[in-house]
Amino acid sequence: MARKSQIIEATPAAISRVTVRVHPEVRRHRLNRNLYGHFAEHIGRCVERGIWVGDHKEIENEGGIRLDTVELLARLELPVLRWPGGCFADNYHWQDGIGPREGRKQRHNLWWNQSEDCQFGTDEFMRFCKLIGTEPYFCANVGSGTVQEAASWVEYCNSAQDTTITRQRRENGQEAPYGVKYWGVGNENWGCGGSMRPEYYADLYRQYATYMRQTAGPGCSFIASGSHAGIPDWEERFLDTMKGALHLVDYLAIHIYSAGGISDIAFKTEDYYRLIGQISIMDRYLKKTIGLARAYSWYGHPIGVVLDEWGTWYKEAVVESGMYQDSTMMDGLFAAASFHCFHEHGEDLAMTNMAQTVNVLQALKLTKGKQAIATPTYHVYDLFKPHRDGWLVASETLGAKRLSLPDAPERDSLSVSCSVNDEGSELFISLVNLDHAEAVQGALLLRDGVPWKLAEATQLGGMDLHSHNTFEEPQVVRPMKLIGVDIKALELPMASITTLRFEKG
Repeated sequence: MARKSQIIEATPAAISRVTVRVHPEVRRHRLNRNLYGHFAEHIGRCVERGIWVGDHKEIENEGGIRLDTVELLARLELPVLRWPGGCFADNYHWQDGIGPREGRKQRHNLWWNQSEDCQFGTDEFMRFCKLIGTEPYFCANVGSGTVQEAASWVEYCNSAQDTTITRQRRENGQEAPYGVKYWGVGNENWGCGGSMRPEYYADLYRQYATYMRQTAGPGCSFIASGSHAGIPDWEERFLDTMKGALHLVDYLAIHIYSAGGISDIAFKTEDYYRLIGQISIMDRYLKKTIGLARAYSWYGHPIGVVLDEWGTWYKEAVVESGMYQDSTMMDGLFAAASFHCFHEHGEDLAMTNMAQTVNVLQALKLTKGKQAIATPTYHVYDLFKPHRDGWLVASETLGAKRLSLPDAPERDSLSVSCSVNDEGSELFISLVNLDHAEAVQGALLLRDGVPWKLAEATQLGGMDLHSHNTFEEPQVVRPMKLIGVDIKALELPMASITTLRFEKG
């Protein structure tokens, strides 16, 4: 559906004017496609009923995997998906989830207070990854597991040898190794993963990673559990204890959730600006962790950073509700501005995994029985696909209004990020007007002298921050194609996201 580009109704005083200069020839660093990864944990209705419906006759599925979820996520081309947790990972024993489904054990899901029937296990998850076209990222059990258990899981997934364990995989229908590339060694081991000290976890990490690496094969990456901004010394103490074995650490993973105490729908304008201000917390913590990772790297073995849990966590998302929350345009704006922050750190930030894929926290999709809807966050992932694997290029914004944010530094109301493809034949620009009350008229100047032609323009939002899709009205928030766009007078409605794709003329 297309609409003519036009500013929402506003008085002249409610329109700010800015100039955006873009330098497509000044490449900064590549944007790893894994910055747009995601995360699915056995919690609430994320896996159960969101991804896996088993023998449910009324919901269309393929071998138990929900097909409307496959359809939506395949469209996003998610680059990587983390599983099975989260806190659940350090309570999960992978051998409970393989073999004939009728023989699998019924377990207590320790942290999320629900029963786990282990029907969706390793082979089901790998089948799901194949259906949606994504790379798996497994998180191994360190908190309640053993080194042998973790090494055997790697063997089951990646070994081509003839062993008792690989015979199990073949008996379960998978002849060739899966070749899982990403392996997390525990999750939040400072908390739900065992309440460990970083020094103790470092000793365990040495042991686990040594045995897991031996079987994983070339090209695999191992990811250590970092912490969050409330435990400022964890990463340094862990890395310091790892001296002499830092070659075992490929990435250090941190977690940052935002919006604590804010309501998912019944929020105030001040709450929105407080949430946007929390992006600066992510920015500071990323800078700190990246600095430490660089300090403990050496030539030939850089240590990267992974943000493998992030997103909004509203007060409605509690264990009793299965961590379910609604998703509004506020979430879409937060996601888009956060991705711009991640782009700035793209030289060292290798992956992010928003929590969580379906029905939990800042979900991409919500389900209710046979119904399914996409959230504003889903549309941001879709709109920003051209940034993946591109080169971040220099840009500057002049004249933007400064937003005053609770408990955070001021920032420009207009957030901009620009990238070009390898060949330099396509330029992609995303612009996020974070101001909830004022539209922006922007003059876009492409400074490299190339005759760029605008090929596509799309806009999301430009409405009330509380706007959201419901099962009764699933298309309230959706992207709209723009026609008749003048890049010398770009019209950016309040609380909106606009993307522009240019081709060389």
